[in-house]
Amino acid sequence: MIDIGYTHAVFAAGLVVGITLNFLLLRTLFAPPFRIWPTPEPGSWQSLTFWGLFRAGMVLTFVVAILDWNSAGLVDLSRLIIGLPLFLVGFGITVLGYFNLGLGNTYCGADGLVSHGLYRFSRNPQSASSILGLIGTVIIADSWLTVPLAFSASCVYVLMALTEEAWLADHYGASYAEYRERTARFFDVQGFVLTLIDKRQPSRRTG
Repeated sequence: MIDIGYTHAVFAAGLVVGITLNFLLLRTLFAPPFRIWPTPEPGSWQSLTFWGLFRAGMVLTFVVAILDWNSAGLVDLSRLIIGLPLFLVGFGITVLGYFNLGLGNTYCGADGLVSHGLYRFSRNPQSASSILGLIGTVIIADSWLTVPLAFSASCVYVLMALTEEAWLADHYGASYAEYRERTARFFDVQGFVLTLIDKRQPSRRTG
């Protein structure tokens, strides 16, 4: 049997990590020139702090989901029908986004503005899809303790999207302004659906 005290200790650690990172991102957003994200060069205290807290928060969220598995007792295993697809699709899109964005841009390099692939429909597809994956995690785990950790992690993704907009504008100027104007911050549902419909239509031959 899992020690309840240990589970709550891990949960508390995850909550502290999440609150700390959200506070630093809020300070970045509202109290410049302080900036924790996008991080300066690798090895800077900002980079080490951000990635340390970010990775720790995600790992602790999944650990708590396992330790506190099915503790809420709200639904039976049929929750997998909803939760598992959300988890797989959400984090699957996140992984795919790395291939579109590139390793350099993922770690805050200015390797060029990316507007193809997933970035045609969202300026922040990895953030949007990761939130979807976190919702799937909560549903699968059926754990009350996972809810605040997943919510905190989701807030981190939203604040990351907000704080990096000024940085992108500084680096890419008019090209980013045009991209921002035509692309949704998180997900363009209408544009995605219209693209799917257009692809399904047979090509028209000209006489």
